[in-house]
Amino acid sequence: MRWLRGGTGVSTLFAGLVTTGVGLVILGLILTFTSLIHVRSILVTAAENGARVAAITGDASAAEQAVEDTLQASGLPLTYNGQTLWSVSSTEVSADVSTPEAQVTVQYDAPFLFPDLLAAIGAPNSFPATIPMSVTASDVNEAYFTSS
Repeated sequence: MRWLRGGTGVSTLFAGLVTTGVGLVILGLILTFTSLIHVRSILVTAAENGARVAAITGDASAAEQAVEDTLQASGLPLTYNGQTLWSVSSTEVSADVSTPEAQVTVQYDAPFLFPDLLAAIGAPNSFPATIPMSVTASDVNEAYFTSS
């Protein structure tokens, strides 16, 4: 006598499709967050370089140029759809006795890793095109200590 099995395998197929879809979403999230962590580490380096230059020279435009040079050397996009993605929002150099330091704040609008993914599959793009990030770094004002 032959035993008949119930079911046609549709539930196995459905489980495989759902598992694959969830796995792709998780993979996309991992790629997005790791790219944002990488961008933030580059921004920290750029802000530290800008603060170092501001501490040595006391010049805000030289600090901004140091930030731009660091961003260009890292390969980050500086423009996206014709808009500039980065700015140095503040450069402060204080020669006060209590806080002789230079401080630089860099703002960057990181482009979303897959900006047109949802539009490609026919859904409206609900994600913003860029993700705003801000980093502040400070360094000791060397001009304060070296001047007489």
